[in-house]
Amino acid sequence: MTSAVPFSQPRHPDHHTGDAVRAPRELMSGPGRYWNAEPRWRWVQIRIAGRWRPGRVERWRLHHGSTHWVALVRWGPDTLDWSWYLYDPATIRQVPEPAGPNGPADW
Repeated sequence: MTSAVPFSQPRHPDHHTGDAVRAPRELMSGPGRYWNAEPRWRWVQIRIAGRWRPGRVERWRLHHGSTHWVALVRWGPDTLDWSWYLYDPATIRQVPEPAGPNGPADW
């Protein structure tokens, strides 16, 4: 990522107890191979900054030797509203697909 391109840096809201945990650097850029996977389900609710937000999983990643899946989640219309998070069903949960093609209506 580069600071010259503003949309290449994710936004990191304040972390509250019970929020989704951002993926640690070693799972994202550590040595070894990783496996990217297209999401089988996309629409989620993710707990960020102390509240549940509608979101969309763009990609899943599993680092070789790890049992922790990470999800690239976009949670709003702004180009900076995304980040990689450790998957935990307590903080990222699947929801039914919305009726409209552009995502949750309350973005």
